[in-house]
Amino acid sequence: MPSFRHPLYHPDVGQHPLPDDAREIAAVLQATRRCYLAHPYFLARYGQRGMAFANSDGGYLASLTGSGQQQVDEQVFWLAGVLAARGMPRWLMEQHLELLCDELCQAVPDQPRRFGKLQQAAQQLRLARLAWIDQRQFDALAAAFESAAGDGLPNAGGLLVSAVCDDCCELPEALPSLTRWLADSGRFSVSWCAAVASTVAQARALAGASCRDKP
Repeated sequence: MPSFRHPLYHPDVGQHPLPDDAREIAAVLQATRRCYLAHPYFLARYGQRGMAFANSDGGYLASLTGSGQQQVDEQVFWLAGVLAARGMPRWLMEQHLELLCDELCQAVPDQPRRFGKLQQAAQQLRLARLAWIDQRQFDALAAAFESAAGDGLPNAGGLLVSAVCDDCCELPEALPSLTRWLADSGRFSVSWCAAVASTVAQARALAGASCRDKP
């Protein structure tokens, strides 16, 4: 188990496996930075403390690559579900896994099959999402939100559509945990909050009656 000096260790997470290879540690840190740059929502909502948690999660995900694909998938889906209930739709995990795979393969280029397990897990998350809203519709809804909402947080539209897909995948806290923050009128404009409500409604309609009928 890592000591408290490990660059990826977070005391509030507790003890879990983390990589020892300095190249892998650097790759995990870079993947987190790239994810935060792509999604300003992370920093706006969770701040630097959230980045420390993301580094710890990234280290755990990297450590999973020594296991079989089934175990990787199971742990990824478990962690993605936990994070979705805390306001981080599983679409974010998809992208984090892809960034981790990319950075780890660059840092340790002789182990592509090992790190490719993260890409395969991301694909499983993607398939679960696309079972409700296909990628073309997903992208169109996300872009329409950005246009209607105006200045704010880039990629927020994708978060909303993804949270609706998570809701359809029996993760009931995913959508409210996101919209409580993204539709807060004390934080965002009237037009932004209206765009949130409209995007969620359109996504639920596209996903089908099983989601449309949920309260």
